[in-house]
Amino acid sequence: MKENRLTTRLTDYWNRLRKDNILPQWEQFNTVAFQDLWKSCCKWRVEPGQSESIVYTYEYVGSAVKEALGADPTGTVFTGQLRGFAGAQIVHNIDKVAKNPMPLMDEGRFINDKSKIVKYRSCMLPFGTKKGKITHIVLGLSWKEG
Repeated sequence: MKENRLTTRLTDYWNRLRKDNILPQWEQFNTVAFQDLWKSCCKWRVEPGQSESIVYTYEYVGSAVKEALGADPTGTVFTGQLRGFAGAQIVHNIDKVAKNPMPLMDEGRFINDKSKIVKYRSCMLPFGTKKGKITHIVLGLSWKEG
C-alpha cells in the first residue's frame, strides 16, 4: 500500500537521496518523485547572515502553502528569530534544521492573514553539498483551516 502522509513520503524521499551521506545533495533534488505533493511544499535558500545568523529566502511557495499562510511570501528574506508574519510558527525551528542536517517534524497552529486558525503538520528537510554544507531547506506542510 502506498504511503499517503506528506511528511512520511517526503522524509522517505530525503533518506533515499541521502543514502550514507550526511545529507542529500541539492543537485539530486527533483520534484518528479512527489509532484502531487509539491503544491504543499516550499523551499528556502540558506545563506550565512551577519553575526553568525542564518538568512533564509523563500525561493518557491506552493499554492497550498500560500493558501494556508493567506499570503505569498516568495522572495521574502528572514532569519530564524524573525516573528510577526503569518506562518512564523511553522518556521520557528528552522535554525535547528540549518545547523543539524536531519529532518525535523513539527505540528501546531497559527492564525493566518485571513484571521483563521490553521492547524498544521510539517517536516523540514535540509539539502546541500557533498561536504555537508546546507544550501536549501524544503518544507512539506499539511494543514486544515478551522
